[in-house]
Amino acid sequence: MTKPSDFTPDRVFEVDQPPQAAASHTVGRQIWLARLIALGLLLGGVGVLAVASGFGTPAFFVSASVLVVFSAYVFLAEARVRRISLSLEKRLRLGLLVHNMELENMAMQDDLTQLFNRRYFFDRLDRELETARAFKRPLSVIVCDLDAMKAVNDTYGHRAGDSLLAAFGRFLLDSTRASDVPARVGGDEFAIILPDTSEKSAQILKGRLAQRLESTNLIDEDSVQMKASASFGVASYPEMGDTVDALIQRADADMYADKNGRQNSRQRETAPSAAARSTSAQPSG
Repeated sequence: MTKPSDFTPDRVFEVDQPPQAAASHTVGRQIWLARLIALGLLLGGVGVLAVASGFGTPAFFVSASVLVVFSAYVFLAEARVRRISLSLEKRLRLGLLVHNMELENMAMQDDLTQLFNRRYFFDRLDRELETARAFKRPLSVIVCDLDAMKAVNDTYGHRAGDSLLAAFGRFLLDSTRASDVPARVGGDEFAIILPDTSEKSAQILKGRLAQRLESTNLIDEDSVQMKASASFGVASYPEMGDTVDALIQRADADMYADKNGRQNSRQRETAPSAAARSTSAQPSG
């Protein structure tokens, strides 16, 4: 399995911005200042008309009325344009938020299995480990490796192999809790973060996953039933390590021990039958 030391997350740059409330207050003051200037210009215009036409004359009232109506129209038009601009800005912000959420989901999801991807897994494991340290809570990791994937790809093609990987991803989703974090971390390598889970509970889940997988027919997108087997390994904090690298290495070691043990068991099971066939083939007498 790829070690988390090979994983370097992208740096996040923070840009200092003024508080939202302060920015809104500044904009409000600018708007009211512009309105006061416009009101001053309007009163100045009325004063100019009064001097030019004579206060109280018909020409003054006609000119002043036209000026006031025109100013009111400009004010109302400005307010309407401002409301339309705010509404458009809100729609654009909402669309941008939805788009960013979709991009975030794409960035942390494996397209084939719909599980979390390798990048998100190591980032989440690091954060869960910090939480476990802070609150002195247990944390466990299960790693698993599908058996004979190369043989499946060579015999049935890569499309069948992809279908098997996708079906196994659904199997992990159906077999874990909502608080667990199943992920695909390599070609045929998977892992599960188990927050607030002791080594004993993780070992129980490991055995349960292996037993359920043996008795389950995985169904691919063409409704073809497939049998699969996998090797599982467990590591727990704090008993087996207090860093991401240490936990992954211990889980890998346990997984390979599980794989070797099952291979040796199958060899012992096939050895007596092979010996029997050899004995029956020898001539009697």
